[in-house]
Amino acid sequence: MKRLPSWPGRMLSVATLALLLAGCAGGAAPSASPSSRASAPGATAPSGAGAATTAPAGQAPARIALKTAYTTATAAFAPLLVAEEKGLFAEQGIDAEVLFIGPGQPLLGALTSGEVPIVMAGAPQAIDATLAGGDYVLLGAVQPYLTNSVYVAPEIHTPEDLRGKSIGVSNYGAISHVALRVALEHWGFVEGRDVNVVRSGGTPETLAAMQSGAIAGGSFSPPQTFRAADMGFRELFDVAATRMEMGNAAIVSTRRFTREQPDVVERYLKVVAKAVQVFRTDREAAVAAIMRQSRMDDRAVAERTWEWFRDKFNTDLNITEATVTNNLRMMANDKPEALQARPEQFLDTSFIERLRASGYFQQLERES
Repeated sequence: MKRLPSWPGRMLSVATLALLLAGCAGGAAPSASPSSRASAPGATAPSGAGAATTAPAGQAPARIALKTAYTTATAAFAPLLVAEEKGLFAEQGIDAEVLFIGPGQPLLGALTSGEVPIVMAGAPQAIDATLAGGDYVLLGAVQPYLTNSVYVAPEIHTPEDLRGKSIGVSNYGAISHVALRVALEHWGFVEGRDVNVVRSGGTPETLAAMQSGAIAGGSFSPPQTFRAADMGFRELFDVAATRMEMGNAAIVSTRRFTREQPDVVERYLKVVAKAVQVFRTDREAAVAAIMRQSRMDDRAVAERTWEWFRDKFNTDLNITEATVTNNLRMMANDKPEALQARPEQFLDTSFIERLRASGYFQQLERES
């Protein structure tokens, strides 16, 4: 089996491909060696970040080492790479290591252990895990709405043509899966009865499985939507057009970390907010980040992706209760207790509110 190029940064973990991908061109990049893990910044700190204290006014913040991560190849997460490349973490005194970690248990485990204490990920997996008793919390969102479309093989013309066939998602509970469930609900389909849903380990792997004929369709977000169209696949349903607020790219941590390291959390949010502004206004930096993150060398597709995303970000990282209630409603069929849950169990907007009150977001707007 051929290997795809490595994900940007050092890969901490990634789901293995389903057996259906045997023989496809896709494959997961190898994990980092034990020696590189042992020497990683912040590896000796139980919370994943060195001790930090708030610097006196006028002084540079104390430097800390911090691991952070994103979960999929969609450009919704590209601001993290922009922040790394443009030195925005360093401006806030953070020696950051940006990792790719597969959605679901790999990511949740890294958060729980404290090895990677704050990340950018789809809100559904954090909400689901918190509903089950986890300590996760949503702090903000750079991209609140779903950005996916369902693409299918050329011979599929209607949803009815999908009955009994398989559709790929990166992982169960990932944004690609949630977006697919929105499409299935729109069609009146039931997952497992009308269509089979299989996990591939990543959206590039889903696309590879479609190329091989192993599956009939997949749930994608730009740039994979553009690549799917260029390969001759058809868009069957534009989930993005529903404007479903699900926390497509949310900032996720644990309540323990926010209690123990509030200064680090605030600095991290400042970095992300500035990275969003840079992504929107610095075409070259944004396109480079998209190409690096998505493992592509097609600049034209990367530029189309930037144009599609640039006005779809939250410049103030706002996250609303609708993100939580929409997710809980989608979970209720399998988990009736979701209907009894309250948004405040999953949200902590206090950091964003303080930054807004301080004028930080307005300052970024003026400077951009």
